Amino acid sequence: MCQSEFDNLIKRWKNMDRSDDKKRAAASNFYDKQIFPLIKEVFLAKPENRPPEGRQYDGLILTVGSSPEPLILSICTIQPQRVGLLYTQRTKGVLDRIQEETGLRISELYSREIDGSDITEIYKTIMALYEDWNRPANIAVDITGGKKSMVSGATLAGTVLNADIYYIDNTQFHPKLGNKPEPGSEYLNLLDNPYTVFGDIEADKAKSLYAEHDYAGAQRIFDQLRGQVGDANKAKTYEAYSYLCTAYEAWDNLNIGKAQKFSQQLLDLLNQFSLPEELSHLRTFLPRLVEQKKALGCLRKIVRDSQYALLAPHGFHFAYTLYHKALRRAAQGKFDTACLILYRLLEWIGQHRLAQQGIDTRSPDYSKFNEKKLFDLYGEKRKAAFTHMDRSTLPAPIGLIDGFFVLYALADDIVESLDWGKFRNQIETRNESVYAHGMSMIDDKKFEAFKATVEERFEKAQKLACINASTFNKQYEFITPF
Repeated sequence: MCQSEFDNLIKRWKNMDRSDDKKRAAASNFYDKQIFPLIKEVFLAKPENRPPEGRQYDGLILTVGSSPEPLILSICTIQPQRVGLLYTQRTKGVLDRIQEETGLRISELYSREIDGSDITEIYKTIMALYEDWNRPANIAVDITGGKKSMVSGATLAGTVLNADIYYIDNTQFHPKLGNKPEPGSEYLNLLDNPYTVFGDIEADKAKSLYAEHDYAGAQRIFDQLRGQVGDANKAKTYEAYSYLCTAYEAWDNLNIGKAQKFSQQLLDLLNQFSLPEELSHLRTFLPRLVEQKKALGCLRKIVRDSQYALLAPHGFHFAYTLYHKALRRAAQGKFDTACLILYRLLEWIGQHRLAQQGIDTRSPDYSKFNEKKLFDLYGEKRKAAFTHMDRSTLPAPIGLIDGFFVLYALADDIVESLDWGKFRNQIETRNESVYAHGMSMIDDKKFEAFKATVEERFEKAQKLACINASTFNKQYEFITPF
């Protein structure tokens, strides 16, 4: 049929008498039999009324209203493998026409009667269909038909399922002509999902991972979002958080060079003249981030030249890295790993204090001391702590526990007020853990006891070296911007 003939049919339909029920029914029947088949033909012929290229759906769920025509258009153009129809008692009568005009087989059609006013029921029904279909990867929801409550429930469920949400829209509507759109003005509209456009759902996942100190997981999501979202400000925000996560993940793994690189990229971004409003909160941490960049520089210096590792204040950068790394592992419930790291910190404290006495734990030289006196004092304390003395010489090299016995013999202030029995017990608790020499697991209570022992010596070491703990903590405690 040519356009003029189509236009004449539409004009005839518009001018039909609708003064009583019988005449309105005749006009509706004319639309169904004469107008809609042509609308359907025109609609399906337009390339723009097709899903985006490459999108094929395992299932399409539609809410059914009193007008079946838009649902027919949707099913025919989307062509899903299965169709779920959510109808009410009032709209049940249109199901036969939908099946007839779409050519759906019974095996492809899943109908569910709902109340229509209960959003929760609609949501649950869609979720049940999704489960019945074995959770298909590609699913779409059409919200053209039905009451507002049905549309709301379907939209909520579709959003949770990350489904594409469609709507059969039109450019002109005729309320006085049976609530029909202008014939030929219908078009398929794939609605933008705000959660997809702005990445809010995925961003929330990334923030949760960040809070759990899973910086690698958070970075992967932020990096993906910055390339997906359609909003430039959001993309810039996710870029900043990607840099932050990458820097912290590298720092957590002592990859100091990489941590420096991405810390600098973050600082460069935050120092830009114009920033999205979403980054205003992160920018309040800028002074801390600058200090952390300086701390990374000190760590890089230690990595390049180990002689700085035991000096004050340089070595305390390494010590605080260990301390806060242990706290993060404990926050994740990884108490055995946290204890291993604190054990290394305690070992460093002994190494640091011995270095101040001129002793290298790897190859100690005792010649400048009264070795007999030193050995006697060392043996006295070792025997008192372990109830036996099985050494005939001063230790070389020096392990953790022996290091503190030597420090006692040297009268180093680090062992002042040290409860040796408690100290020995805590070391043994760590040694018996599954990640050391035993098979026991360290729980939160054992960890807290061990941490208290280490912190007591750590605070003493800082006091002796005149370290400002507040400054170091600000540099090494990772920021919490969410």
